[in-house]
Amino acid sequence: MNQPNNPMHPHHHESPRFKTLLDSMFVPKNQELWDRLWEQIQEEEQVAELKRATGIQDEALLKHFVDIGVNAENLTAMALYPLMAVAWSDGFMQLEEKAAILQAALDLHVEKGHASYDVLENWLDHAPSEKCMELWQAYVRAIRESLSPEQDKAFRDETIGRARKVADATGGILGRFGDRISDKEEKVLQELDSAFQ
Repeated sequence: MNQPNNPMHPHHHESPRFKTLLDSMFVPKNQELWDRLWEQIQEEEQVAELKRATGIQDEALLKHFVDIGVNAENLTAMALYPLMAVAWSDGFMQLEEKAAILQAALDLHVEKGHASYDVLENWLDHAPSEKCMELWQAYVRAIRESLSPEQDKAFRDETIGRARKVADATGGILGRFGDRISDKEEKVLQELDSAFQ
């Protein structure tokens, strides 16, 4: 789980050249001005990316997310984690679960070349570690602190709803009657939901 702290930002392909270009416009005594400008450019870029990744339109809230270190990559990885936790609850990943996860990833605009796609591919092959659940719960709680009740409800419904779709994916295909979600899956869904209590 070291991806969120990875200082590299593959989605900022143009940044180094853009930075060099801007850098040449300033004489050294203006370094402080330049640093401030660069921070602002990066923040605006991150806010725009977060807006795309989350669908949240509230600029002040998005700016707050950026300030506390939330970015499009780690937010998307955190959105994908519940799907993995449910899919791996029985110790192996079923084809139907994998298909449901890949569809959810597409809905989140996670495609090849996106930094979160590497996290996704890794989790499809290897179950997330036990520690991931604690980290995820702490992350969700940190984000929730700054949400309005409406945003909080939407955040929970979307997060748990996506995870339930993965839990539902196998039941129908296997043709079991009654409850399509296994006890192990239900336990994981409750653990995920506890971050919203």
